[in-house]
Amino acid sequence: MKLLTAMLPTALRHGAIALACLALVPRIAHAQTSTVPGRVVVLDWTATAMVMSLGINPIGVGDADLYRIWVGEPALPPDMPDVGLRDTPSLETIAALKPDLIIVSPLGAAARPSLQRIAPTREVAVHSGTGDPLGHAEAELQALGKTVGREAQAQAVTTRAETEFASLRQRLTGTAMPRLLVIQFLDKRFVRVYGPASLFGGVLQRLGLTNAWHAPTNGWGFALTGVEKLAAFTDAEILVVDPLPSEVTLAPDTDSLWGNLPAVRQGRVKRLAATWPFGDLTAAQRFARLLVDAFSGNRATDGANARF
Repeated sequence: MKLLTAMLPTALRHGAIALACLALVPRIAHAQTSTVPGRVVVLDWTATAMVMSLGINPIGVGDADLYRIWVGEPALPPDMPDVGLRDTPSLETIAALKPDLIIVSPLGAAARPSLQRIAPTREVAVHSGTGDPLGHAEAELQALGKTVGREAQAQAVTTRAETEFASLRQRLTGTAMPRLLVIQFLDKRFVRVYGPASLFGGVLQRLGLTNAWHAPTNGWGFALTGVEKLAAFTDAEILVVDPLPSEVTLAPDTDSLWGNLPAVRQGRVKRLAATWPFGDLTAAQRFARLLVDAFSGNRATDGANARF
């Protein structure tokens, strides 16, 4: 259940809790100045990765333990304070950290009035719904860099990402690449398939690869479908992105829908380490790197078995 909850970009689950806690948090005076913040609390995982890519270590992160499972990179220090849920954080914990900036996403918007009593609060729109999450991530990084006084670093991160995409694409030169299906399991019967308008789809495009999924997707760029629907893609290779629900096994198994898929029976499956599908440039680079490593003989996938 924790994995499923973390994976879903849903409406706020407990917005009223943050407001109810308002009376428990002392009013802390703060000035809305242009001072570059040094103590930053970040509730959203994508924004956390963005902040860290700019060379800033947050002093507190929302759902830190689940971040380590779903995001992975940049890695959080073992002693990183967990400030509670991303949508309903612990206001008392955040106040005790004495931040001078709090960063939220629309997921945590209901808590923003309460958070602003503690410190200036900025919302990072981690998703635009434009069908170009990779381009949006670049734009948001530049805006965040301006907020935290790291404009040069933001530009450098973007430049490094473009350089790495080009380098990884070059590594695939001469490799006969199949069409690809990028999926994550919800349970043993249902998967998310990431289309061209997803972050993963944007990475495939940057690498010059073909996304096999062109059926309709939602605003986040993925479709929810039954495992049996993947049988129609007779020539595609399936990329399975971790983490896997505990009941899912990727080995061929004649008693399961997955095990009977032609791609599975024929060994056209690769497993990639966890990468946040709604992430920033760091997530995009991580996914690109893992993908290219899997097809070029490097099986370093953070403990995941690369092929079945």
